[in-house]
Amino acid sequence: MSKLRIAFFVSGFLHVMVIAGLLISGHFSMPKTTPEPLNVQPIIEAIVVDAKALQEQLQKVEDAKKAKILKEQKRLQAIEKRAADAAKKRKQQQLNKKRAEQAAVAARAKKKREKAKQLENERKRKKLEKRKAEEQAKKAKQQREREQAKKEADRKRQAAKQKAAQEKMLEEQLQVEQAARQQRRNKQVLSEVQKYQALIKQTIQRNLIVDDAMKGKSCRLHIRLASNGLVTQVKELGGNTILCRAAKAAVFKSDTLPVSKEYDVYQELREINLTVEPEL
Repeated sequence: MSKLRIAFFVSGFLHVMVIAGLLISGHFSMPKTTPEPLNVQPIIEAIVVDAKALQEQLQKVEDAKKAKILKEQKRLQAIEKRAADAAKKRKQQQLNKKRAEQAAVAARAKKKREKAKQLENERKRKKLEKRKAEEQAKKAKQQREREQAKKEADRKRQAAKQKAAQEKMLEEQLQVEQAARQQRRNKQVLSEVQKYQALIKQTIQRNLIVDDAMKGKSCRLHIRLASNGLVTQVKELGGNTILCRAAKAAVFKSDTLPVSKEYDVYQELREINLTVEPEL
């Protein structure tokens, strides 16, 4: 039960007690006189007037009490309203505080997530930049290696070209020198061949038996010699028959004919054609 209801009941009870007291007091205070039969109407009117005045007085008191009660009720209602408003305000403030705390927690969580996302993005960006840098470094290294390989290949080609040119030049020089040496050697060989041919002719002439019938005659012979000068074969190529028989006999009469020990000279002497003419 609220304070307002308690005050109302207390006020009502007090009013009833007051009214009852007044009625009792008025009843016992009336004079005990013997009614006069002849003057009944004025007494009744006086009682009625007094009761009406009393009723009006009681009504005023009741109205005053009601006004007081109503005023108290309004005061209590105002107090209750202020208390309710204060409670509502406190509740709203608590709610606002809770919402603010929740908003702050949410803001911190959001900021933390954003920070984490930012850090993750930064990590990914750095990782991507690192990968790009590594790829660029790898490509640059491969490019340098290709360029270095190209330079090395160009250098090797140039070196090979220069070497080939040098070798060609040396070869040409060698060929020229060899040709010169060969030419000189050919001259020497020719000179040696001519010398040994002359010696072979002289040997054949020493062993040749001639007579006057051979005067002005000649014979061509093909002679094959071993490396030691041994005669392995003699053929007649044409000429005087008698002279050719004598020339062949003169060739075979010598165990060996003069032959050079030098290989290239011997190659020119191993098979020779000679013309034998008697010296008469």
